[in-house]
Amino acid sequence: MKQTHDLIVVGGGSGGLTVASGCAQLGMKVALVEREHMGGDCLHFGCVPSKALLHASSTYYGARRSEVFAASAVTEPPADIQKVNDYIASVVQSIAHHDSPERFESLGADVILGPARFVSAHEVNVNGTVLSAPKIVISTGSRAAIPPIPGLEGTPYLTNRDVFSLPELPGTMIVLGGGPIGIELSQAFSHLGVQVHVVEMAPRILPRDDEDMARIIATRLEKTGIALHTGTVVTSVTHTGKAGFTVTVDHDGQSSELRGDSLLVAAGRRANTEDLNLEAAGLSVGRGGFIPVDRKLRTARKHIYAIGDVNGKFPFTHVAGAEAAVVVRRVALHAGGNMDYRTVPWVTYTDPELASAGHTEASAQAEGIPCSVIRQAFDSVDRAHAEDEADGLMKVILDRKDRVIGVQIAAPGAGELLAPGLHAVKNRAKFSSLRSGMTPYPTLSEIYPRAVSSVLAPRLFNDRVRRVLRTLFRYRGRGPLQPGGSNE
Repeated sequence: MKQTHDLIVVGGGSGGLTVASGCAQLGMKVALVEREHMGGDCLHFGCVPSKALLHASSTYYGARRSEVFAASAVTEPPADIQKVNDYIASVVQSIAHHDSPERFESLGADVILGPARFVSAHEVNVNGTVLSAPKIVISTGSRAAIPPIPGLEGTPYLTNRDVFSLPELPGTMIVLGGGPIGIELSQAFSHLGVQVHVVEMAPRILPRDDEDMARIIATRLEKTGIALHTGTVVTSVTHTGKAGFTVTVDHDGQSSELRGDSLLVAAGRRANTEDLNLEAAGLSVGRGGFIPVDRKLRTARKHIYAIGDVNGKFPFTHVAGAEAAVVVRRVALHAGGNMDYRTVPWVTYTDPELASAGHTEASAQAEGIPCSVIRQAFDSVDRAHAEDEADGLMKVILDRKDRVIGVQIAAPGAGELLAPGLHAVKNRAKFSSLRSGMTPYPTLSEIYPRAVSSVLAPRLFNDRVRRVLRTLFRYRGRGPLQPGGSNE
């Protein structure tokens, strides 16, 4: 049978757009199918609007805190949620043209708007038209998972799809979920003056990150008035109309109630696969609707790939982009290639940020990797003191050969500070390499040479080295005073 295209891409999010543009520009006849918004959740309901909200809320919060440096009391105006919404919309609009159907048509792809359903392993029906191709990529993303809590279904709860366009600012918000999405949004609304309660079933927030790093973020959240209810299970939800929500929770066998004007569900993600009719293609899904793939990103049907959130690996836009690059190499260039998740970085964009690349201390231990851990506090960095941010921490995870296999940073702008650590993780560089180059003063990036010096200094400045140098060069200095005030 003659096929209509060389490649069908189902889903116009980050991964799908990258595959479609790359393969089309390399000469393939590509059909790009999107059922809703080009750009996917990241542009419309995720990364972009959330970072715009965080910027707006932190700017407002900074103005609220300015009283510390004012000659007299500062009158604090209430936040205007409509102005915040308008700012978020303007940011999304400024980026949206990069993902427009017209742009991808100009790159050579056939853009088709509508829901896709598999007819067979090589055929997809869109708006009554059957498309066919030897290769297919599924990149349909994910959405907020709704837990089966009694009373939740049918109530007007919020998710990431509607939280960026609230008609009014709630007085109190209850957030279900202490992962990155829930924590970022909790802090953003808290900065706008909302009283926030976070309910997390796990013993702590941000369970993907090491406990000591997550604790830094938790301490900051609690210091600014956010109530963290960890190790807590929601047993029921009641919507009381204009009075808002009553959430019944259980902590260590003790039942209590939380009341709020709004309820935000941020308790994980679920793949957008239920409407694809995957059975017709010979595919099945795992828990959460995610499609299993191998290291080549192939599904059980080797000509069908699944990338981005839909495969359940890492729910990050940059991972979807990296997976898309692998698929372009394999599909368009026939060059092979596998996906390497060893160096995946991620950032929780709170204040301070929490950034990580490679192994955490916990993941290295879980995999049985012998490792050592270097901890360097930001109170050793002058810029951190100048900005009242000396409570941050950097952790470097080393293997037995002193090679960097993981870096975590909790500090302002940690995502930007992560680059040298990410480079070291990717190249399995020696720990000492983090000190290479001259760091401008005063910057937070001094944390890297500080960390290296804290380890190397005792190896150089010690009694043995001093004795050798005195013998060789007849040095006469007494050296540093030892504890108790005596010389060596």
